[in-house]
Amino acid sequence: MDDNRLAQQIHDMAIACGFDHCGIIPIEDMEGFRKRLEQREKDIPASKFFYQAIGNLAGIRERFPWAQSVVVCTFWLGKYRYPASLQGKYAKSFFLSPGNDLCGDLAKSCSQLESWFKANGIHGEGGTQFGHLSIGPLRYAAMMAGLGIIRKNNFFYTEKGSFIELVGYVIDHRCTLRQNPSLRPCAEKCNLCQKNCPSGALNGPFTMNPFECVSYITTFGKGKLPEGMDDTACSTWICGCDSCQDACPYNRIHDWEKGLSYPGLEALASELAPEKVVGQTAEFISEKVLPYTDYHVAPDEVEMLRINAARSLRNARRSPASIGG
Repeated sequence: MDDNRLAQQIHDMAIACGFDHCGIIPIEDMEGFRKRLEQREKDIPASKFFYQAIGNLAGIRERFPWAQSVVVCTFWLGKYRYPASLQGKYAKSFFLSPGNDLCGDLAKSCSQLESWFKANGIHGEGGTQFGHLSIGPLRYAAMMAGLGIIRKNNFFYTEKGSFIELVGYVIDHRCTLRQNPSLRPCAEKCNLCQKNCPSGALNGPFTMNPFECVSYITTFGKGKLPEGMDDTACSTWICGCDSCQDACPYNRIHDWEKGLSYPGLEALASELAPEKVVGQTAEFISEKVLPYTDYHVAPDEVEMLRINAARSLRNARRSPASIGG
């Protein structure tokens, strides 16, 4: 099949499956990420241990020697409403992930696209695999495919902002389909994301210390603060953090009071208040709350959410001026 025709067919099928955008790049286009990773580790030496724990992000060609192209799709989380009571406490990208079992929209889209790959003799790997099981750095792949840009806060943006779910595949057919984004870059003097990072982890444009990131601390970091970090650095966040994204002018175009109702979330919202979480049973948190965390909190980490919620309450009682961000 003609490469251009195949690329267009993959794109059209991805859109038909429910994705918002789709781009395709040759596998060698991912090689530039290695330099970005090396620069990040040079700027923040401690981050080297973090990225080593994730896995071989820069070695996509070594991991998939048979792969010829990378297919990247986007799914906009802003299609859903997000309760105001959860903002500033729970990261929207976690609680609105269409990959959560309670929603299943993303799993359905991936399943349909993967079935189409198989029916058309295309071998692919990737999809909803998370973390080190993912095919590689999806934000970089999406940028190279022309689906958007990476801004100073390190998040990937389309014309709808940064609350985007990315899905990537490597396939054994060679084809290319690049989009042409018309997004303005961050203003040279803008540092709103850095100023509003509560822990100071975002200490420069296009870089950050992952171990000091509130999103890491309140999830994979087990709720523990790095040595020397004050309790107030986590602000009122319980699971994840949206501070740098919420402060970004390119995210203020969206009204979170509009959109579809995310399955079960609005009915649960009142039970997710920090004063409720600290007293919730392990069974309630495990069965009702963890399914919304997009696999960032393990079943045996119920107590961590209680600790984070207690910290959120303490920080909320303090003067806003004493809280980071």
